[in-house]
Order: sequence, then C-alpha cells, then structure tokens
Amino acid sequence: MKKTVFKIANDVKEICIPLYKILIPFVFIIKVLEISGVIEFLAKLIQPLMSLVGLTPELGLVLVTAILVNMYAAIVLFINLIPILDVNVAQVTILTTMILVCHNIPIESAVCKAAGISFTYTALLRFFSAFLLGFILKLIYFNFELLMEPFDTLVKLDPLPTEFWPWLYYQFINLVYVFFIVCIMVIILEILKKIGIERLFEIIFVPPLKLFGIQKEAMNIIIVGMTIGIQYGGGILIKDVKSGKIDKQSVFLAVSLLNLLHAIIEDTILMALIGGHISGILIARVIFSLVLSYFIFMIYKRYFKAV
Repeated sequence: MKKTVFKIANDVKEICIPLYKILIPFVFIIKVLEISGVIEFLAKLIQPLMSLVGLTPELGLVLVTAILVNMYAAIVLFINLIPILDVNVAQVTILTTMILVCHNIPIESAVCKAAGISFTYTALLRFFSAFLLGFILKLIYFNFELLMEPFDTLVKLDPLPTEFWPWLYYQFINLVYVFFIVCIMVIILEILKKIGIERLFEIIFVPPLKLFGIQKEAMNIIIVGMTIGIQYGGGILIKDVKSGKIDKQSVFLAVSLLNLLHAIIEDTILMALIGGHISGILIARVIFSLVLSYFIFMIYKRYFKAV
C-alpha cells in the first residue's frame, strides 16, 4: 500500500511540474493579449472567414476569445452578447462546434510542443480544421434549411473577473483544480491497472487505434485526452511521451487526433448548455475528426514514415 501511495505521489509530481511550467507563463501572456486589445484586433482580421462559415462579426469576437483565452470566457461573452444578436440555432451550432475544435490554442499547443509535436502544426491544424468543419456545417444546415429557428438562451452568467487581484485568485483556483484533476486521473489509472481493466481497454481500443496508425502504448494518452482534454491531461501526455515507450508515429498521430477530438463529455455538455445542437457539437465533430485523422495518417505513412 505504501509503495502504491509513493508511486502515485511521484507520478503526480512528474506530471504537474512540467505542466505548470507551461500553464503559469501562458496565463500571464494571454492576460497581456487580452488587455492590450489584441483579441479585438484579431476578431476584426477574421471577419471574412466568419462570413465564410455563415457567422456574424460579433461572433468572431467570441471565437477569438475561445481561441486565445479559454472556452469559459467565450461562453460568458456569448451569453452577454445574445440580447443584441439575431442568430439562429444553426449559427450557434456552427460557432459552438468550431469552439470545441479550436479553443485554448496557445496553452494546449504549448503542451503538445512539450510532448514533441510542433506548436505551429497543432495551432494551424486546429484553426483551419475549425473553419473547414464550420464551412461544411454551413453548407449542410443552410442548403437543407436545418435548425433555422431563432436562437434564444435562458442561461445567465456573471462576467469573469477583470481586476488584477480577483483575476489572479481565479487563475490560482484554476491551477489548484488542475492539480486535483491530475491526482484523480493518476489514481484512476493506477486502480485500472490493479484490477485488470486496463487490459479490457486494450482489447476494445487497440484495434480501432491501429486504423489511425496509433500503437497500444499510446492508449493511455488517448483515453486521458478523450476524457479530460489536453490541458488537464497534458501532464500525463508529456510524461508518457518522454518515457520513450511510445514510438514517434504514434505520438504524432495520437496528438493530432486529440487536438481535434478531446474532452468529449465535459466540453460537449458545456456547448450543449449554451445552445449547440448535438448534430454539430458531437456527431459532426466526431466524424470529421476521425476522417481527418485518417487522412493525416495516410499522408504521414506516404511521405514521412521513412524520415
């Protein structure tokens, strides 16, 4: 028992320290971007792309906030903008689906970089994938006149703190939350190993993962990423990759898949609560992510495997 507790504590330490080295600096970098007006400037820059996916310029500000700050800040902004917007359910579904693909890019791309995958690659993959999926959904919803009813929400949220000390306290609580999430995940993974469920997961997940060029050694990071996401599961991702047990191809393809499809339960529920339709935020996102991941695997196998 004592040996198990020591192992869990050591795993938590090895996971949290590299993760905090990424999260803490980026928290302050993103705050600087927010107060300097960069977010509003970038929202204006992407206005042509917003029209491409059938969304209004105001929703561009929501999307950029999700990309650079986080999904929760974007949700609060969206809910506060709703009274002055004239949008339908299809547009809200397009927006929320895009947010699920490309939220929190700076921090999560930095986590991926620590795991050995290019920051630029993951950032561009998520950004352009979000707009490609948004464009596909626009074609489907608008051409077939689906979800055209006016959108309204009963959800009300208070704005996030903007003054420095309340904001700093809020960020501290988030970092504590990350610590407890890591502890819970490490304990769960250890329990799964002890009772043999890990072997059952291998039987279930390994065959489909092989279709995407991902070996069984990467199963842990797939399960963690799919359930709690890249930011909270990032420490486990970094630790498993640096262990050397996962081959280069599996790391690249697993991280590519997780950038498109992660935190399936929590994030999907959040977007559903503010009005995203399941056809976009879950069904279309899963299908799109799997198809694109398979396409990435085909390209990798043809052009990069021998490198």
